[in-house]
This record gives sequence, C-alpha cells and structure tokens, in this order.
Amino acid sequence: MILWIIGVGLLFPLFFQLSGRIYNSVHPVIDSGGIIKQLPLPVSVLVCYGCLLLLLANYRRASLAFKVVVSVALLMAASAVLAGSRIEPRKIIQGMQILLPMAGLILGQLIEDKNKIVPKAFLGVLILIVPAQLIVGWLRGNVGLTHDMHFFSIYQHFQFVPLIFVCGYAYSMSNLWPEFKTMFYLMTPLMYIYAVASQSLLTIFFFIMFISAYSLSELKGCKKIYSIILVVIMIGGIQGYYSIMKNIMTGQSADNLMIWQYEGKFERINQGRTPANVEDRQRDWKLYYDGIVESGKTVILGHPAPFPREVKTSAHNWYLDTAYNFGLISLLPVVLLLIYTLNLLWKGRAEWPRGGCVKSFSLFLAAPFQI
Repeated sequence: MILWIIGVGLLFPLFFQLSGRIYNSVHPVIDSGGIIKQLPLPVSVLVCYGCLLLLLANYRRASLAFKVVVSVALLMAASAVLAGSRIEPRKIIQGMQILLPMAGLILGQLIEDKNKIVPKAFLGVLILIVPAQLIVGWLRGNVGLTHDMHFFSIYQHFQFVPLIFVCGYAYSMSNLWPEFKTMFYLMTPLMYIYAVASQSLLTIFFFIMFISAYSLSELKGCKKIYSIILVVIMIGGIQGYYSIMKNIMTGQSADNLMIWQYEGKFERINQGRTPANVEDRQRDWKLYYDGIVESGKTVILGHPAPFPREVKTSAHNWYLDTAYNFGLISLLPVVLLLIYTLNLLWKGRAEWPRGGCVKSFSLFLAAPFQI
C-alpha cells in the first residue's frame, strides 16, 4: 500500500498553500511575490517526507543517499558562515529550497519496488489526469492546457508539470511495456497532444525524443518502420496544431496566458527568431555564471546573499542556484554521486535487460527535476 501512496502522491498534481487550503484559483498564480504563504506547494512534499518517516527503519538501505544529503547540508552551512559577515534570512530560505527536494534521493533508495508498483501508480495518475485536463480545457474553448480543474488547480500547468508528466510516462513505459502494451498504444497519442498543448518546448522535445529512442530499441520489423513514420507525423503535427491554435486565438484578449505563450515561442520560431523564454534563460544563466566566477571566493563559497528579488528570483537551474549561493564546494557530493552512478551503470552494462538503455535515458530525463 505504501508504494501506491508514494507513486500516486509523487505525481498527482495537487497543490496546497500554507494558509491551510488546497490551491484552487480561477486565475493562475504566476508569481507569489516572495510571499511563502501564497506559494502553491506540491502535495508530493508531504508524501515524500511522510513516507520517509514510515520507512526510516530501513535507513541502512539509503546510507549513501543520507551521506550525500548530509554532506551537502554541512557544506552549505560552512559556505554560509564563511561567505559573509552575517547569514541573511533570504539565504537560509534559499538553502531550504535547495535541500527540500533532495529528500527524494533518500526515498528512492529506501523503497524496494520488485512488483513495479510505482510505475503502475504513475500510469494510473496519467490515465486519470491527462484526458481530464485536455477535455476540461476543450470544453472551455481552450486549445492549450487549463490550470483550473474545478476541484483543484494545477500550479505551473504550462511548463513544469507537463515535463514531469512526460518523464513519469517515460518511466512507466520503460518498466511496464510488456504488461500494458495496449494501454501505452492508447495513451501515447493523448500524451503527444498533451505535450503539444502545454506549449513547453522542453516537454515536446523530451516526449518525441523518448518515443523515438524507445521505438528503435523495443520494436522490430514493420512496427519499427511504423513508429518512425509516427514520429515524423508528430513533428509535422506540431505546426498544424499551432495553426489551428492561432486561428482560434484571433481576437482574444492580449493578456491571455495561452496567447502570450504562443507569441513568445512558436510565433517567434515561425519568424526565424529565438523563442523569448530561451533568450530569458540565456540571460539568466549568464547572469548567474558571471556571479559565480566573480572571484575565487565566490567560485568556492558562493555569495553572502541571493540576488535582490527585483533583479532575479532564480536561475531556473538547481545547479546554478546552488553554485551561486553556496559555491561549487556544495555541489561536490552530488557531482561525486553522479560519477559513481555512471561508473556503476558502465560496469553493469552487460547485465542490462532489453530496453535497459532507454530506461536509463528516461531516468536521466527525470533526474534533474527530481533533485
């Protein structure tokens, strides 16, 4: 039962606020303004930490993850003490935001899922939410994804959640394909429509890359040829979908989030220009990179305080946020863990099951967002 709770709880897009209520808003929260009480928090946080407490008796199984998380926490504390004359409250909050998702690393080592309950739970959530979210949006005349599901709202419905859903789908398919082949044949077109409707370039790219890699790895003969044709149709279908979207959006309010997403990304691509969000990320990453290499001290220990909120709230990159605020020294345990993991994968490559390479690929897609 606990594995079902973990699987459903980690992926189900339910959010709550510290005011004590479920996040359910007609108008999506784009910026909480730095007010933590208004920030929608995923229920997966409660599930993750609650299940950690329930499974704590098995702590020896997760000794490596415990060591990594404790090492990161101690190095961040040392950085905070040595980087400036005093520790600012905003830096403490930043540290909590960096450490909070690392509990997933410990939980991942604590559980033993021989019956593949977690990928089954992931698939169940996707079967429930993806069609429902698409249908609710279409009934409102919305060709993009809607955040308002009547009973609850989905935070970051146009960017973060779709990417996590696609990673969850990739994980489920790579684990459950022989048992649920028919279901995946039915769900793949829906997931494609969902990815395209999200207007997230990263989500669309990851989905098509995974389907391409998995098809070439798992299917044989004519099926492999059909899958390649399907991928080509998917790529071509993106332009058709957005042509329909453009016609439907004509005359709608300019402050419509869907229009803003479309014009900032796909309209610019049609004009041969770089999407606005890509330009934004390039500027963000350059800003943080310049801050990191500002001096030898900032490279090793980071900065005494985060950027002022009016300058930038985040690099939208866990590694850059950590390096800027707490220095490269705080990333050392994570880098060593990645090297250790890659070494284990390489040593055990002869024992990989059929499709194991693609399974690893899907896990690497999900890893930066889980941590």
